[in-house]
Amino acid sequence: MSCARRAFSRGVIFASAWLMRSKRPNAATLRAEAHLLSLAGLILLGIGFPLTLFLVAMALAPDGLSPTLPLVVGAPPLMLGYLACHFASQRMVRAKALARQRKPSARTRVAA
Repeated sequence: MSCARRAFSRGVIFASAWLMRSKRPNAATLRAEAHLLSLAGLILLGIGFPLTLFLVAMALAPDGLSPTLPLVVGAPPLMLGYLACHFASQRMVRAKALARQRKPSARTRVAA
């Protein structure tokens, strides 16, 4: 008996196997998710960069703000925007790989 079945049979893991997704995502779904993630990432980056630059300018003023304020306020939108764009590109790569698997290549068509 496998380790996972033994754990499920004893009730060690409270998640059940039937709740997990049984169908793998297709290329169109991955592309749609990638477009949504990239839009969210660009919005966050579009907010984060000007905000950070404005706060840095305010911190460099003679009677300015705290020097750590640009880091504390500007870093979260920049990091979240970067991560959203990163995951979007990963999903596009996976969608491209799935599309290549389903579409027969030129070699297989010529050989057949």
